[in-house]
Amino acid sequence: MKTRQRHERSTLRHDAGFGLVSVMVAIVLLSVGVLSLSQVLTQSVSMQTIIAGRTTALDVARSYMEEVKGLDPLLVAATPEVRVNERGDVDANGMFTRELLITTVSLHLVEATVIVTLPRSNPIRLVTWIYDGVY
Repeated sequence: MKTRQRHERSTLRHDAGFGLVSVMVAIVLLSVGVLSLSQVLTQSVSMQTIIAGRTTALDVARSYMEEVKGLDPLLVAATPEVRVNERGDVDANGMFTRELLITTVSLHLVEATVIVTLPRSNPIRLVTWIYDGVY
């Protein structure tokens, strides 16, 4: 009986501290996982912000393109870059810039390109052809 107790004690002494090492390894693994997850969440929020800005820029471009299409084709002319707000109204403090480029394709056909730019993203470009209707 005493031999058995000695054997159990020696086994306990031999394994002493094993639980502490396991806990330390678990803490390190958990820390790495939490840090990775926080980085992914940060990037996700950043991408959502950029996507929301691009969606708003696309709305501004579409709205302006519809205005251009509603003009008399003979009066459509290029406009310089101007700052606009999220509704497309001219605003010196607007976060978007908008411009209209006009390129002659043929005698009675022009290409109208609306370009809307926003910070930290590629510009949005919408292109349409406008026929002046003159024979």
